Amino acid sequence: MRLPRSLTRRPRPAAILAAGLATAFLGAAAALGPSAFPTSATPRPPVGVTVTAPGDDNRDGIVDEDESGWDCRAMGNRVCGTDTPVALPVDCTPSGVCTVDGLPDECANAGDDTALCATVASRPAYAWTNPDGSKATNPDGRAQLRDLEEAPGTPEFTAALEALDAEYREIHPRG
Repeated sequence: MRLPRSLTRRPRPAAILAAGLATAFLGAAAALGPSAFPTSATPRPPVGVTVTAPGDDNRDGIVDEDESGWDCRAMGNRVCGTDTPVALPVDCTPSGVCTVDGLPDECANAGDDTALCATVASRPAYAWTNPDGSKATNPDGRAQLRDLEEAPGTPEFTAALEALDAEYREIHPRG
Protein backbone atom coordinates (compact mmCIF):
# COMPACT_ATOMS: atom_id res chain seq x y z
CA MET A 1 0.00 0.00 0.00
CA ARG A 2 1.19 3.36 -0.89
CA LEU A 3 0.93 6.41 1.46
CA PRO A 4 -0.41 9.62 0.13
CA ARG A 5 2.29 11.89 -1.07
CA SER A 6 1.55 14.76 1.38
CA LEU A 7 2.18 12.57 4.44
CA THR A 8 5.54 11.44 3.18
CA ARG A 9 6.89 14.95 2.76
CA ARG A 10 8.54 16.82 5.55
CA PRO A 11 6.49 19.49 7.25
CA ARG A 12 7.23 22.99 6.10
CA PRO A 13 8.69 25.52 8.58
CA ALA A 14 5.66 27.85 8.19
CA ALA A 15 3.30 25.05 9.26
CA ILE A 16 5.42 24.28 12.34
CA LEU A 17 5.49 27.98 13.29
CA ALA A 18 1.70 28.33 12.84
CA ALA A 19 1.03 25.23 14.96
CA GLY A 20 3.37 26.50 17.69
CA LEU A 21 1.73 29.95 17.79
CA ALA A 22 -1.75 28.43 17.90
CA THR A 23 -0.74 26.18 20.78
CA ALA A 24 0.80 29.10 22.69
CA PHE A 25 -2.29 31.27 22.13
CA LEU A 26 -4.70 28.55 23.26
CA GLY A 27 -2.55 27.81 26.33
CA ALA A 28 -2.49 31.49 27.30
CA ALA A 29 -6.25 31.80 26.80
CA ALA A 30 -6.87 28.76 28.99
CA ALA A 31 -4.55 30.07 31.71
CA LEU A 32 -6.18 33.51 31.82
CA GLY A 33 -9.71 32.12 31.82
CA PRO A 34 -12.91 33.52 30.40
CA SER A 35 -12.66 36.90 32.17
CA ALA A 36 -9.72 37.96 30.00
CA PHE A 37 -11.63 37.25 26.79
CA PRO A 38 -15.28 38.17 27.35
CA THR A 39 -17.81 36.65 25.05
CA SER A 40 -20.79 38.35 23.52
CA ALA A 41 -22.92 36.83 26.32
CA THR A 42 -21.21 39.12 28.85
CA PRO A 43 -23.49 42.16 29.24
CA ARG A 44 -21.76 45.48 28.87
CA PRO A 45 -23.31 48.91 29.16
CA PRO A 46 -23.24 50.97 25.99
CA VAL A 47 -20.46 53.52 25.73
CA GLY A 48 -21.42 56.81 27.37
CA VAL A 49 -23.93 55.29 29.80
CA THR A 50 -23.14 55.57 33.50
CA VAL A 51 -24.34 52.70 35.70
CA THR A 52 -24.92 53.60 39.35
CA ALA A 53 -26.13 51.60 42.31
CA PRO A 54 -29.69 52.18 43.49
CA GLY A 55 -29.64 54.70 46.31
CA ASP A 56 -26.41 56.35 45.14
CA ASP A 57 -27.87 59.85 45.27
CA ASN A 58 -24.80 61.74 44.12
CA ARG A 59 -23.92 59.09 41.48
CA ASP A 60 -20.28 58.77 42.52
CA GLY A 61 -20.41 54.95 42.47
CA ILE A 62 -20.41 54.62 46.26
CA VAL A 63 -23.47 54.52 48.52
CA ASP A 64 -22.50 56.69 51.49
CA GLU A 65 -24.10 56.80 54.94
CA ASP A 66 -26.08 59.96 54.17
CA GLU A 67 -27.62 58.60 50.95
CA SER A 68 -31.01 56.94 50.50
CA GLY A 69 -29.52 53.53 49.62
CA TRP A 70 -27.62 53.18 52.91
CA ASP A 71 -28.82 50.30 55.09
CA CYS A 72 -27.31 50.66 58.56
CA ARG A 73 -28.24 47.06 59.44
CA ALA A 74 -26.06 45.63 56.64
CA MET A 75 -23.47 48.32 55.78
CA GLY A 76 -20.64 50.00 57.60
CA ASN A 77 -20.28 49.18 61.28
CA ARG A 78 -23.93 47.99 61.43
CA VAL A 79 -24.80 50.51 64.16
CA CYS A 80 -28.02 52.37 63.45
CA GLY A 81 -28.40 55.87 64.85
CA THR A 82 -26.93 56.90 68.13
CA ASP A 83 -27.48 55.30 71.48
CA THR A 84 -26.95 58.59 73.25
CA PRO A 85 -30.08 59.44 75.25
CA VAL A 86 -31.34 62.99 75.53
CA ALA A 87 -29.19 64.81 78.08
CA LEU A 88 -31.24 66.68 80.65
CA PRO A 89 -29.89 68.91 83.42
CA VAL A 90 -30.34 67.38 86.88
CA ASP A 91 -30.64 69.48 90.03
CA CYS A 92 -30.14 67.74 93.37
CA THR A 93 -30.74 69.21 96.82
CA PRO A 94 -28.36 68.46 99.74
CA SER A 95 -30.98 66.08 101.13
CA GLY A 96 -30.68 63.90 98.00
CA VAL A 97 -33.92 64.85 96.23
CA CYS A 98 -33.22 65.33 92.53
CA THR A 99 -35.35 67.00 89.90
CA VAL A 100 -34.70 67.03 86.18
CA ASP A 101 -35.10 70.36 84.43
CA GLY A 102 -37.07 70.02 81.21
CA LEU A 103 -38.32 66.51 81.95
CA PRO A 104 -41.74 66.03 80.34
CA ASP A 105 -44.61 65.42 82.76
CA GLU A 106 -45.23 62.08 81.03
CA CYS A 107 -41.83 60.85 82.29
CA ALA A 108 -42.39 61.64 85.96
CA ASN A 109 -41.68 58.59 88.13
CA ALA A 110 -40.09 56.74 85.17
CA GLY A 111 -37.17 55.71 87.40
CA ASP A 112 -34.42 53.91 85.47
CA ASP A 113 -36.27 54.58 82.21
CA THR A 114 -36.13 58.38 82.53
CA ALA A 115 -33.51 58.81 79.78
CA LEU A 116 -35.38 56.56 77.32
CA CYS A 117 -38.68 58.22 78.23
CA ALA A 118 -37.20 61.67 77.56
CA THR A 119 -35.79 60.41 74.26
CA VAL A 120 -39.18 59.07 73.14
CA ALA A 121 -40.90 62.27 74.31
CA SER A 122 -38.53 64.43 72.25
CA ARG A 123 -39.40 62.76 68.94
CA PRO A 124 -41.59 64.54 66.38
CA ALA A 125 -44.70 63.13 64.73
CA TYR A 126 -43.89 60.96 61.72
CA ALA A 127 -45.57 59.06 58.90
CA TRP A 128 -44.62 56.27 56.50
CA THR A 129 -46.04 54.23 53.63
CA ASN A 130 -46.53 50.50 54.20
CA PRO A 131 -45.51 47.94 51.54
CA ASP A 132 -49.18 47.59 50.51
CA GLY A 133 -49.34 51.35 49.81
CA SER A 134 -51.40 52.32 52.86
CA LYS A 135 -50.29 55.35 54.86
CA ALA A 136 -49.60 55.24 58.59
CA THR A 137 -48.91 58.08 61.01
CA ASN A 138 -47.78 58.40 64.60
CA PRO A 139 -48.20 61.49 66.77
CA ASP A 140 -45.26 63.12 68.50
CA GLY A 141 -43.52 61.31 71.34
CA ARG A 142 -45.29 63.17 74.15
CA ALA A 143 -48.70 62.29 72.71
CA GLN A 144 -47.63 58.65 72.39
CA LEU A 145 -46.56 58.63 76.05
CA ARG A 146 -49.87 60.18 77.15
CA ASP A 147 -51.72 57.43 75.27
CA LEU A 148 -49.91 54.64 77.15
CA GLU A 149 -52.01 52.73 79.66
CA GLU A 150 -48.95 51.45 81.54
CA ALA A 151 -47.86 53.30 84.67
CA PRO A 152 -44.34 54.79 84.78
CA GLY A 153 -41.84 52.76 86.76
CA THR A 154 -43.42 49.37 85.96
CA PRO A 155 -41.92 46.63 83.75
CA GLU A 156 -44.88 47.10 81.38
CA PHE A 157 -43.98 50.80 81.00
CA THR A 158 -40.38 49.82 80.21
CA ALA A 159 -41.59 47.36 77.56
CA ALA A 160 -43.91 49.98 76.05
CA LEU A 161 -41.08 52.56 75.89
CA GLU A 162 -38.79 50.03 74.22
CA ALA A 163 -41.53 49.17 71.69
CA LEU A 164 -42.08 52.87 70.85
CA ASP A 165 -38.33 53.37 70.50
CA ALA A 166 -37.95 50.27 68.30
CA GLU A 167 -40.79 51.34 66.02
CA TYR A 168 -39.29 54.81 65.56
CA ARG A 169 -35.84 53.34 64.83
CA GLU A 170 -37.33 50.92 62.31
CA ILE A 171 -38.90 53.79 60.37
CA HIS A 172 -35.90 56.12 60.93
CA PRO A 173 -32.87 53.77 60.91
CA ARG A 174 -30.35 56.63 61.09
CA GLY A 175 -31.47 58.00 64.40
